[in-house]
Amino acid sequence: MPALSDSVDLGEGRRAAFEVIGEGKPLLYFQGGPGFSASLLRDDAELLAGDFAVHLIDPPGSGGSTPPGDPSLYDHIGHARFYEQVRQALGVGSATIMGISFGGIVALTYASLYPESTARCISVAARAIGAEIEDDEAAAEMQAFLARHSHQPWYPAARKTWDEWTDRVLAAEDSREVDAMMAEVLPLYTADPDRPGVRSLIKEWRRDMRTDLAAVKAWESGLYQRIDIRPLLTEIGSPTLVMVGALDLICGPVQGRLIADAVPGAELVMVPDSGHFIGAEAPERFRAEILRFCA
Repeated sequence: MPALSDSVDLGEGRRAAFEVIGEGKPLLYFQGGPGFSASLLRDDAELLAGDFAVHLIDPPGSGGSTPPGDPSLYDHIGHARFYEQVRQALGVGSATIMGISFGGIVALTYASLYPESTARCISVAARAIGAEIEDDEAAAEMQAFLARHSHQPWYPAARKTWDEWTDRVLAAEDSREVDAMMAEVLPLYTADPDRPGVRSLIKEWRRDMRTDLAAVKAWESGLYQRIDIRPLLTEIGSPTLVMVGALDLICGPVQGRLIADAVPGAELVMVPDSGHFIGAEAPERFRAEILRFCA
């Protein structure tokens, strides 16, 4: 389905790039990362385009959107405030708010801070707390899911990059270094990187991703390690769907249950045999659960 692409003025020399895919009620879909363009979510948006006008908004500093003046605004609250400014600038009313990975964290944050703008909230493959806060169960879950790929020929190199990730990101001087690192570890995020849809996603990401180095450095400077959105979760009043891949190594079942238990009345959907990219790994289930929830 053709997309409407444009940018909107946010004042003070700032702009936000966006595209709208599909027709229907508005759905704002927030990208993960942080540091990746929303254009990488086009395939997910196409799954919903027959029922929603899916707004893909480049995060601050990514794609065609202006970076924030203060690096601290790369956090989940800064992202939520940015998306609210964009919603107002576009004249979009109350909408379905949805995000994946870090974008799922931002969607939950947005729903807590802007209840009047949130018709419902959908969190896909998100986490509630950082690696330094999570318990042994979550850490063991990640190690078990990593080990599932240990027989693959690409695993040793990918695992080395995974284990060195934070130090190498903080030392990087060119975003292309992080692009190459992400290209190497992408298969680890999936239940089975050889599925046709997953192979396509990995190929597209490797070809098209352009990391915002400032954003990913902010994430690895403590945000990932110490983030804790649990106080915000208890304030969410909109209907909330928490969707988790049963084999997601970084935002898996332990994190999903933590979110669903904290959000009043939230519904938890565990997608079997899926990793982090549910839209590519289980597209029919992804679409069906969202349409059912929004009906």
